[in-house]
Amino acid sequence: MAIPGYHGRVLEIDLTTGQIKIEALASEDVLLYLGGRGLATKLFYDRIDPTADPLGPHNVIVIASSPLVGSQAPTAARGHMVYKSPLTGYIGTSNSGGTWGHTFKATGYDALIIRGRASHPVFIDLNPEKIEILDASHLWGKNVPESTDILTAGSTPGNLYRALVIGPAGENLIKYAVVANDKNRVYGRGGPGAVFGSKNLKGIRVRGREKITIADEACYRSGVDQAIYLLKQAPITKRLMRELGTAGLILLINVINMLPHRNFLDVNHDEEKVERISGEAIARGYLEKAGSCYLCPIGCQRHTAVKTADGRVRRGEGPEYETTVLMGPVCDIYDLDYIIQANYLANELGLDTVTFGGTVACAMELYEKGYLNPEQTDGLEIRFGRGDLLEKLVELTAHRKGIGSLLAEGSYRLAVAFDHPELAMQVKKLEIPGYDPRASYAQALGYMTSPTGACHLRGGYAVSLAFFGGTKEIPRFSLLQSPIAIRNMQNTGILQDSLGVCRFTGFSFAIEPWARIVSGITGYDFSTARLEEIANRIAALERLFNLEAGLKPEEEDVLPSRFSEIPIMSEGKPRAISRENMIQMRRDYYRARGWNDDGRPGESYLREMKIEPKKA
Repeated sequence: MAIPGYHGRVLEIDLTTGQIKIEALASEDVLLYLGGRGLATKLFYDRIDPTADPLGPHNVIVIASSPLVGSQAPTAARGHMVYKSPLTGYIGTSNSGGTWGHTFKATGYDALIIRGRASHPVFIDLNPEKIEILDASHLWGKNVPESTDILTAGSTPGNLYRALVIGPAGENLIKYAVVANDKNRVYGRGGPGAVFGSKNLKGIRVRGREKITIADEACYRSGVDQAIYLLKQAPITKRLMRELGTAGLILLINVINMLPHRNFLDVNHDEEKVERISGEAIARGYLEKAGSCYLCPIGCQRHTAVKTADGRVRRGEGPEYETTVLMGPVCDIYDLDYIIQANYLANELGLDTVTFGGTVACAMELYEKGYLNPEQTDGLEIRFGRGDLLEKLVELTAHRKGIGSLLAEGSYRLAVAFDHPELAMQVKKLEIPGYDPRASYAQALGYMTSPTGACHLRGGYAVSLAFFGGTKEIPRFSLLQSPIAIRNMQNTGILQDSLGVCRFTGFSFAIEPWARIVSGITGYDFSTARLEEIANRIAALERLFNLEAGLKPEEEDVLPSRFSEIPIMSEGKPRAISRENMIQMRRDYYRARGWNDDGRPGESYLREMKIEPKKA
């Protein structure tokens, strides 16, 4: 008998042999790891050799749903994907909204495990009646919108197909290729699209109408009502995100000296130029309408249009904050026409815009310092400010042509190829997103300790701690408070990912409403204390995998030297993060997590967490 909120079934597909297995979902895994990110991590860890080649047949992809998906809990429609990242060599863990995650749960499965490598391009067709591995040769080479339209063409009213696909970037094994659903929602960072491509897996089509049961309707409903009420009260979720989208944060982030510039050399901008790329500018000049993921009252999606140089009108989604900043001021570009069109093309071809922007910025600095020359760039002058090159560089990268074959490897490998790794703004080979770590010690520590590399989501979104945290606000430059604060933010994110809900709900409330909702759905007492224990367990298992995959904490839980050597001005003082400060915060973070001072969870802690390491 499945626990309410779950179907109790795990689907496992081996693309090499074509074998399809359905297994019972272990209740113990549910109670210890919940769902989504936690459940996917457990299923992944149990099935993979940590030393496996990320682009080889022995890498494993796990997609897991959560007990809230299938209910009416606000924003509860997300799926979570775990894989070994070809960009970092460590755990890849990515989350996506839209409609695919909800429809996957409606097929009657809680998780999908994919192994092996098909001999030719295939897609998986999944519904409650049958599971098939079908030929995708006719889709290979097509972009994300084209592939999506073909796979969803057979939809019927009330029983729609939803497609999860890769574009040419995934087929060409670009190390930061994404997997897309609804054409513009993506499992983005760390290269899951390349893992799909390495398996000759073009996509996964789902449809279904299977329902979940709810154990305690009154408890569940009280939590849902509380969550909706709080979402409607907080200014960010009530108004800002719908009116301005995520790019609505650009002016604020600039005011607090956190908006990076020229490959993170500084945070100095012409104010008028920043206004040109703001959420307000997008709303005035490009926005056609706002949109939402399934069951989301926030509505942060931007459906936009831009007029091309030849007078045509192109339509698409975005750009989001991260895309705007990484393709914008990080490259010293302040022209939305260029940024939006490059973003559209990146979505169509299936590229992570954060890593792409960070890699292009690295190339621009290499070029301007003379380490990269015109002969190596096919004559392109890849200088800061060249917005006119963005779209061309997207095209070259996604198809591994010319300089694109180097950009396809990410900033770290690009910089190493020219003997200047210090110019790659990355942690664990994942590019730093659009918040300068010198402006927040907590954010710096989040980048350093994130399981996936420099990620403001897996590492903890410390901007909210400093400015939107209410009673939880902490000083931006506190060495003492940052370790505990970022651990708590990371744990909140782990739980949101494991419950299948949107991170933006954290601007309105923490975990209490979710605890009530998941307790009501399942009939089990998932108190906030129990959820905190689950988050600690998931963090420890992610860390354990990385260590077994070869992580060296002393060398890799650090920021690039630029952030200790070149200060920025913030709150009237020069701010940098010394090596000593990094070591102190990192050590205190390890202790706050209950790990050893060398960043490794000890044997007694793993036993306490009910985690069994792999045998050496």
